[in-house]
Amino acid sequence: MESRLLSTHPGQLTAMHTRLLCLLLLCSCTAHTVRIKTDVPPALQDQLKATTIAGENLPQEFKNGLLLLNQRDDPGMIYLVNAEGHIVWYHQVKGTGFKTAHLTSEKTFLCILGDKTFPTSYGNEILEIDLHGDTLLHLKKGQEDFTADVHHEVLRKGKDAIVALTSVEKIVDLSLQGGSEQDTVKSDGIVVLDRKGHRRWQWSVFDALEPTADTAILRERHDWMHANSLSFDKDSNYLISFYNNGQIWKINAQSGKVMWKFGKGGDFAIPDSAAFDMGHAVHINADNDLMLFDNGVSRQQSQTLAFKLHESSRQAAVTLRSVLPSYLFNERMGSAYLVGHDHVIQCCSKRNTVILTSRNGRPLWTLRTTFIPYRAEFITASQLLPYIIAP
Repeated sequence: MESRLLSTHPGQLTAMHTRLLCLLLLCSCTAHTVRIKTDVPPALQDQLKATTIAGENLPQEFKNGLLLLNQRDDPGMIYLVNAEGHIVWYHQVKGTGFKTAHLTSEKTFLCILGDKTFPTSYGNEILEIDLHGDTLLHLKKGQEDFTADVHHEVLRKGKDAIVALTSVEKIVDLSLQGGSEQDTVKSDGIVVLDRKGHRRWQWSVFDALEPTADTAILRERHDWMHANSLSFDKDSNYLISFYNNGQIWKINAQSGKVMWKFGKGGDFAIPDSAAFDMGHAVHINADNDLMLFDNGVSRQQSQTLAFKLHESSRQAAVTLRSVLPSYLFNERMGSAYLVGHDHVIQCCSKRNTVILTSRNGRPLWTLRTTFIPYRAEFITASQLLPYIIAP
């Protein structure tokens, strides 16, 4: 059975629609399958070009998997792309952009939306959709306790809550630093909301640091710290990364206490060969290691790093170092995720390039895009079950 799916939700998002290529829904109770098929407009497919490096064989797990990309411009787009560089699923919204997008454990996409008036990864709406394009959640700033912009990250927390990075402002006396007695310092926080927008928990950088103690506060007061990723540690506490000070913090999800700081001037000893400047897309990978994309601004060379952290002794062992070629130096944004155990998919946003490498950085495959890909999240075939995207 073939059908065309066009899903629109009045009063939520205008002109929202989804296209699915060969989506098969496998029902556990019967052998019935539902095939939904439509063509991807050539103008969309022309935005992507994949190339396998001569003489290289792609790992089977990569060929079976997909990449999740998002387009932040208007109209906003999220795509699932296969190893051939073909778009096999996409979702579009008009009048706004997908600032971030993440596949949840429930096989849904949780996203931040924001129009062109917002900075790169900031927005004022949270949207969750499924593979049929149906809206499961749509919160707008101003609804209940959703009162501040969200940015860079939004995640599911259990079945009935979401957690996001949020903007926080505080009036601070910076007269001794050369500012005014009523200066505004803008920084970051973490907020947990239920699915109606009611706040359950919150934390702020201001809970842990005093702005006046930072010698650079006058220069950085408009974007102090610049949090750029949020994830869960193995014990369900939070990991938050900061671009400006090159650190990753572990935050107790109950008390808000800073449990440790990792990176420049942090609590762990790090080998000089694996020192990093700025981290993006920090997360615990499938090997249970802390993984990050290092922009490498001080060295003018980007890389992916993973560490085994020994929290009791405050020691860090390097388990992965994948250095990118110098022509792919990526000073801002970016991401890195394991593909199996032996390969890494790295996103060089400023170079409009996604690259598959070995663990030691040998290039195997590249995807060039006409838009800036904020991240490229690798999705295994099993993560989508019972959905199967057919070739």
